[in-house]
Formats: sequence, C-alpha cells, structure tokens
Amino acid sequence: MKFAKLAVGICLTMAVAGCAGAPDLVSAPAAQAKETPALRAGGVADAPSAAPYTAFGAQHVWTTGLSITIGQPRSLQPSETAFPQAPRTAVFTVTISNGSKSEYHPAQLSVHAVVDGKPAQEVIDSVQGLNGIGAAVRELPAGRDTTVTLAFAVPKEAVHLQLTVEPNAADAEPSATFEGQA
Repeated sequence: MKFAKLAVGICLTMAVAGCAGAPDLVSAPAAQAKETPALRAGGVADAPSAAPYTAFGAQHVWTTGLSITIGQPRSLQPSETAFPQAPRTAVFTVTISNGSKSEYHPAQLSVHAVVDGKPAQEVIDSVQGLNGIGAAVRELPAGRDTTVTLAFAVPKEAVHLQLTVEPNAADAEPSATFEGQA
C-alpha cells in the first residue's frame, strides 16, 4: 500500500511539474461514481485500482500491453434495415491499442452487453455504419491502434449497461467489464 501511494505521489508530482514523459495510466474505476479516481493534470489518472469495473470513457490495459477504451455511449434510432429491430441503440466507439510486441487479431475480440441484468443483442445497421466487430478483419500491428463502432439494443428509457470485453478467444487474458448509463 505504501508503494502504491508513493508511486501515485511521484506520478502526480511529475504530471504537475509538466513532465512530458509521464505515463498515461488510466484506472478501472469502481462501479460507484463516488469511488472513481480523479484525473490529474495532463489527463493521467490515479494508479489502477482493484475495482471490478471500468467506466465508459476509461481504458483497460491487459498484461500483454493490449488496451481497450470503450467510449461514452450515444443514443441512436435504428434504421428500418437494422437487425435486430430495437426501440433505440446504444452506440460505442471501441478503441483497440496494441501495446504488445506482436500483431493483434481484432476478430478475436468478443464484446457482450447486459442491460439491467439481462443480455442485450448487438445491432447491425449497415445503413448507419454499424457493422459490428466482424468488420474489424485487418491485423493490428504492434504499436498501432484502431477503432470499431458497436451498437446494442436498449429500451427507449435510460438504462444501466455493462459491456464485457474478452480480448481473445483463447482466454489467455481475463475479461474486463465496462459499465455506465446508456
């Protein structure tokens, strides 16, 4: 615990001093808003916590160096050709950053949604550019990043939504759960 406080203190001092080399660490905020860490100067957050959830808009980093950021959701009315049809969709920009030393295959990524405790279906709506994770077919070289836009069926009213992200089909890395209001 002392080491973590010392590390956070050093990072804070470097960020406040304007050190351009300060690491971009983003924690996995807890599900409760009152438990989320405050961002420090330069957009650097407190050191990663042991919280079980990452808030929408934050980044989760795996031990391999792969990181994924699930952006804040935006609401969209599905087109007539969307499948499945839904009252509305919660649309997310998913940024995949390959900080590992080898290529990453985005097609291995799996994202599952739960709305108020019940599974939600991914919506494919090519008219609006929502082609799902299957559209991410190119290999992602080490040191590069890419974005994918995903949409999930939600009711008309605001809901609590969780997205569980599994970075690869082989279960080599644990899943991460992002959550918030949509």
